Amino acid sequence: MKENIFIEKNKVYWDELEEHIHLFSKKSISNIPSEKTERFLYLFRSTSHHLAYVRTYYPQSKLEKYLNTLVGSAHHHLYTVQKNPLVDFKDYILKGFPMVLRKYHPFIISSFLVFLLGTIISFILVLKDPANSYYFLPESILETIDYSFKNREWDYPLMSSTIMINNITVSLRAFVYGVFLGIGTLYILFINGCMLGALTGLVYLNGDLIKYASLILPHGIIELTAIFIAGGAGLLLGKGLLIPGKYKRLDMLIQSGKEGARLLLGCILLLVIAGIIEGFFTPLAISPMIKLSFAGFTLLGLILYRNLSKSSI
Repeated sequence: MKENIFIEKNKVYWDELEEHIHLFSKKSISNIPSEKTERFLYLFRSTSHHLAYVRTYYPQSKLEKYLNTLVGSAHHHLYTVQKNPLVDFKDYILKGFPMVLRKYHPFIISSFLVFLLGTIISFILVLKDPANSYYFLPESILETIDYSFKNREWDYPLMSSTIMINNITVSLRAFVYGVFLGIGTLYILFINGCMLGALTGLVYLNGDLIKYASLILPHGIIELTAIFIAGGAGLLLGKGLLIPGKYKRLDMLIQSGKEGARLLLGCILLLVIAGIIEGFFTPLAISPMIKLSFAGFTLLGLILYRNLSKSSI
């Protein structure tokens, strides 16, 4: 392609990039619409490709010097755009987190199944003999219940807050313990599934199951989802160590750790949301059925969120 034709074809992009550079020089990045930022990044990449083309076919030309200066000026503003925390956070919430949820869906499902296995086993054991609950539950819950499990009122708020604190701790451990070849993550998931199953078994035998569910599920669905995601991140770490493929184990561990951290950040956000629900909605003196309906909406919301912006990926 002749140089004059190349210029005529692409000059409109270079002029537009100059306008964006001028805009970024005058205004703070926080005051610039996101579509302008995205357009700037596109123009920068396009002009960089034009510069590479010019260096190959029109070396030492005035056009090369012009594009080199233009790309250099744009590059100065590029880091301002890329490091804007509000833009990055918005992109992570709307695109990044749903994307990694879908990408590592098999790990998250595996985490859920291990937790579910522990829940089912302990639930059955407690149904057979309520005293088996002492193998699974902490004293902070059991000390509020008579050995007969019948002669004292259940402290449902205590159960709820204890489970919430436990779930936050479990989420962090489920991820970190993945460095033990994933075995630590499997252990954490299974044991805590056993705790939930044992407690549910006791309530089923001697308590008010509807009231129990209405105090656990409104925030518990989100908390448990966070545990499953953190468990999936831990299993991802374990896979990176066990099956590094063509990479070195350390390199694969670092890569898996970065991907796992992207999942864990989302878990923290989910736990914050669950904490708000726990503090402001769960204690309300309203019908348990309303609370259970709300729990159903949280589950639906999580399913819809997972598929957020799916078509753009």
